[in-house]
Amino acid sequence: MKTIRLSPIALLLSTILVGGPISAFADETRSVITEGEIQFVADEDGELIVIPPVGPEGGGPDVELEPEIPGTTGPLSIMKAATISFGSQVISNQDQTYSMVAELQPLKETGELVPYVSFAQVQDLRGTNAGWDLKVSVSDFKSDTQNNVLSGAEITFVDSMVRYEGLNQNNAPTGHTKGLKLIPNVGSVSVMTAETGKGAGSSSIVWGNQTNLNEQFSSSNVEVVTNNAIQLSVPGSTAKDATSYEAKLTWELITTPEEDVEDGEDGGDDVDNTVVTNRNI
Repeated sequence: MKTIRLSPIALLLSTILVGGPISAFADETRSVITEGEIQFVADEDGELIVIPPVGPEGGGPDVELEPEIPGTTGPLSIMKAATISFGSQVISNQDQTYSMVAELQPLKETGELVPYVSFAQVQDLRGTNAGWDLKVSVSDFKSDTQNNVLSGAEITFVDSMVRYEGLNQNNAPTGHTKGLKLIPNVGSVSVMTAETGKGAGSSSIVWGNQTNLNEQFSSSNVEVVTNNAIQLSVPGSTAKDATSYEAKLTWELITTPEEDVEDGEDGGDDVDNTVVTNRNI
């Protein structure tokens, strides 16, 4: 009897025909997972722009906003601080409270100055989620006349809102409580605070109602548009000369947890960014 020897190829074909297993062939692949990646780093030198806290979609005018200090760069900076002026007032021997004159900003298209809410803005692009604290202090309102100090004057931040430019609003910082007092030469107060894990991106503490400012501006009966979210109280017993009294507001961005505070002074805080503004009544 003859013996039939099959070649390796014939043996393989015979295995296929009888339905035997073939470990050399993979199963069908209908789904594949691969990976993508991007890495972010903090930009120490990138120039920043101010983000309007009330844009046209929110009833605000389309304005051009410049940084408080031109050329401000990241990754952690004060981009804007409120300009506080209380205009021209009649001398009074009664206790008085004055609302600030609304700030004016230029429209992008025409450059026309229009009233706009007051605000302070912090941009945190560090990528560390370490938190921060924005504070402000004020000096005495002074003049170069006989009664050169406006004794007893106090600024009140009547009300505010926080505008956080981020999709996750849980990362928003916290604004100050209503009726926050700013007393000359008594230390700084916090107006917006981001605890650890919050405050990344752009955050603004806003004073004023843009709709109300728009209505005043469009009314022929209103000569000076005022913002009642920031007010100045002056005792009637304070002697006032017929002149302009000016004060300096210092805005500080603190990055380390606040230490114990004694006698109205901050202790052990690391100041990253400071803006000083001159304001008058």
